[in-house]
Amino acid sequence: MEKAFKDLEKAGKNDVDNLIKWMKDSKVVDPAKDNEAIRKLFKETDGKQKVEMKKFKEVVAQVAAEQKKTVDQVSQQLAAEAPKLIDAAKQGLNAIQGALKIDK
Repeated sequence: MEKAFKDLEKAGKNDVDNLIKWMKDSKVVDPAKDNEAIRKLFKETDGKQKVEMKKFKEVVAQVAAEQKKTVDQVSQQLAAEAPKLIDAAKQGLNAIQGALKIDK
């Protein structure tokens, strides 16, 4: 999970919205719900600010406790979904870079 988080950080995708999307895609939280409770766990940040790894680990620990799972179980769920999320972030970045490229 840490490697995936660092990859998201490098791509600039470690904001609250992307991290909640990762949690939904990984089925760590119910994708059908609004998940306002999860958003509140990130109370020191807002949707536009970058989240530090330490804070994300705290949120993961709280979610694990609420679901009566271990942090390891939740981390494994996140790690399993991470490659898809990272690929999507890279594709988005490549599309932006391609759109900004000016032919001479």
